[in-house]
Amino acid sequence: MISWKYPASWALAIASALIMAAPARCEESSHPSIEGTYVLTQSIPEVNMEAREFAKDLFFPYQKIHFDDYGVMKEEGYDIFQGQQKLLLTIYPPFPMAMCRQDRWGARCQNDGTYIPFIPIKQEMGARTSPPFDDLIGDLAPLLKSKSLRPRRQNIIQYGMTFFDKSGGYLMFAIDKNTLVNHAFQYDPNVPDDADASERMITTLQIFKRIPDDPKPPQNKSPARQRKQHK
Repeated sequence: MISWKYPASWALAIASALIMAAPARCEESSHPSIEGTYVLTQSIPEVNMEAREFAKDLFFPYQKIHFDDYGVMKEEGYDIFQGQQKLLLTIYPPFPMAMCRQDRWGARCQNDGTYIPFIPIKQEMGARTSPPFDDLIGDLAPLLKSKSLRPRRQNIIQYGMTFFDKSGGYLMFAIDKNTLVNHAFQYDPNVPDDADASERMITTLQIFKRIPDDPKPPQNKSPARQRKQHK
């Protein structure tokens, strides 16, 4: 199990370390793409929606997200992200008011934290893929066993994701082509607020399942074609 003095920033620390270790140039990733739409089906333990604050990397029940995968960033203009996968994360509304208690999204809240506009949130980021770290596999093992998921370790892909503005990121695992697990933290309600951060945070595994992408809206037919069909 990972222990951090400031666990709220663990994902950024891991992802940043992975990015700095990346080669200046790399070939196209041989891993299957995570591009697609997913919905959060379960968190272990479940998210305490009454908490006064939430870690930046935590998602909320039944949130729907989408990843666009633009491939490997090879141009020099990408700076430290060069050689990483370029991803675009979209988080779809409706948004729970709990997001107003996350530092990352609080600025989007209106009416004293009671409303977030129904506009999809989009965030560009770089992702470094690798086999899962030993400590993290230890966190995942009970979950995989309880869900009767028995993927070979070499088939689990770890994604260290960092926002382009370096304000945060996520640590996710592609268990199979239809399952993503977000490795996050939340505050333990049974621990006093003035306790050390490492004592207040508990590991939370969030299971996302792939769902069909939203159908594209039908294209409007030209007036001439419509008149032809009515003849």
